[in-house]
Amino acid sequence: MVRYSEEDDEDEVEDEPISQAKVLSFRVDGPARGASFGFLAMVPLFIAYELSGAGAPGEARAVAEAILCFPFARLGVVDPVEVRRIALLAVAVVALISFQLQVRREEGAALGPRFARTLIEGVIGALVLGPVLYAASEVASPYVGTMTVGAGDGSSPTASRAGFVMGAAAYEEIVFRLGALSVLWLISKHCLVWLGAVPGAARLGAVTLATVGSAALFAAFHLASFTGWLGPGGEAYDPAVFLWRSTAGVLLAAVFLWRGIGVAAWSHAFFNLALLVGALPR
Repeated sequence: MVRYSEEDDEDEVEDEPISQAKVLSFRVDGPARGASFGFLAMVPLFIAYELSGAGAPGEARAVAEAILCFPFARLGVVDPVEVRRIALLAVAVVALISFQLQVRREEGAALGPRFARTLIEGVIGALVLGPVLYAASEVASPYVGTMTVGAGDGSSPTASRAGFVMGAAAYEEIVFRLGALSVLWLISKHCLVWLGAVPGAARLGAVTLATVGSAALFAAFHLASFTGWLGPGGEAYDPAVFLWRSTAGVLLAAVFLWRGIGVAAWSHAFFNLALLVGALPR
């Protein structure tokens, strides 16, 4: 349930992590609230990514995961895969402790029921993403050209590939929603306040700029011209595909802001899986 509080417009709003879903004076009640639970909800996706063999010598890796692990490479880590797994385990332990403390303090629902609800909301999110993106690509096709809706690279829908695309979704939500959107929101809000915008207008403008900006970055970091510093890979620019990915970024940002990172990650993961198995028309 979403509630609007007029009291928030009367006072200057303190900077809070956007993942806590207090943006535009909206408070989100439900299982998706909180970064600790959001990370725990994504743990199965991280495990699927690791089981796919991603990042091993000679194997592909997600761009978002490569961005997060780039410091390991710069530090000359001999086995970045093991370091990545240790880091994931450490963060998961911290998140679990934080979540348990929050449950005791607020007497909220346990992990299991929250996770089950997040999966259901993720399925619903994926079911909404598919038709909306397909319709958007059809509407825009006279202006930017047509594109293929599907796995896109000819990969067979193996269990390993499924684990890769679902795990990649979790990393992309961390980098482009939790990371880029949050940073852009904070910068935009401070700039708008500095320019004289009232708190309500500053929040509205900031969340709009952050959503559009993070969606553009999400699309751009699928291009070879943006990922060359990470190594070979990426795709050539295609206006239809770029617009399609940008639209997907806007929709996923809306899910993130409304339901939190856990639901956004699972919506993205289920949608990627649907593309892989050809559930959407091509």
